[in-house]
Amino acid sequence: VYRINWLKARARRDRWKEEVSLVRHEMLWTGLWFEYHKNMWEQRALQLTEPGKEAYARKQMVLWSDFANKARLMFQGKQMDGI
Repeated sequence: VYRINWLKARARRDRWKEEVSLVRHEMLWTGLWFEYHKNMWEQRALQLTEPGKEAYARKQMVLWSDFANKARLMFQGKQMDGI
């Protein structure tokens, strides 16, 4: 009985460790995804010659940059190193 409980507890611990690892990576990927979109819109803004389209691209660049900054602030200090 004790061995079974120990095995179940170890399996729960292992699942929790895997979940923490996934969340850490998702936090990183989220910031990188936002940065990717910011850079993509920045490149589009540099290539465009029409003022309206360039303004739209710059607006999108600022939007994605804000997302990246907010994600960085939200995830700062929440890396769960002790777990």
